[in-house]
Amino acid sequence: MKTLKFNGTIIPDALGPIYDYIKRNNVTPKLVTNFLESAKGEDVLILMSSGGGEITAASDMYTALKKYLGKVNIEITGNSASAATIVMLGADHVAISPSASLMIHNVQSGVQGDYRALGNGAEASKNLSEGFAEMYAKKMNKSIDEVKQLMDATTWYNAKQAKESGLVDEIMFEAPEMMVASDELMLSTETISKINAMMQSEKKSSGTIDVHFDDEQMKQLTAMIDEKIAAVKAEIQVNNLADKPFKNQKFKPMFGGIN
Repeated sequence: MKTLKFNGTIIPDALGPIYDYIKRNNVTPKLVTNFLESAKGEDVLILMSSGGGEITAASDMYTALKKYLGKVNIEITGNSASAATIVMLGADHVAISPSASLMIHNVQSGVQGDYRALGNGAEASKNLSEGFAEMYAKKMNKSIDEVKQLMDATTWYNAKQAKESGLVDEIMFEAPEMMVASDELMLSTETISKINAMMQSEKKSSGTIDVHFDDEQMKQLTAMIDEKIAAVKAEIQVNNLADKPFKNQKFKPMFGGIN
């Protein structure tokens, strides 16, 4: 899978040489489109850490990602803020590092001039912000008004909050639950973690492991295992009753003419 480091300020292509000259990290639409062209339709991974930047450039990047034929994966390694979140919405799957953050807010303008220019600038910023609110709302499964309030407040999310909000699909490094298809008892992930912690705490300098459970720990462990066994037995019993025919029943007459 081809990988692109998306680190720095989002800028138009024309500003790329200037930012490169002063050694400022930047990302341009040309960088993204060249990367996608070189990937030739295979799945790609974009490692994102960007505080945002110019919205037209971000829109170009979003469009390029949405049009790409392969699967686009984004991993937020540092942060995804402002215009960078627009680019993020172009991905098929978004994961975030547990230590990373995400921020959404309204479009900001640097318009100067008299009240007419300022008024036009404010109206343009409002319209653009509403358009982005619709995009966020679709990803977050929220109403546009709810998202507008979040943008008005300049809302920051940690990894857990970003996942709960629906802005990202996954928190990186989280162990998935084990899928089980067995009649045999398997310990839960929580139980295994507790036992492993006990074992690690009892390691000796010789490298051997001597595990001891006090009465309370043994009681808790036994209760958890008994609960799991009871649940598995109950499920097996229900399945057996549903699947197996009744046995030891005498043959009964049919049509009332045979005894």
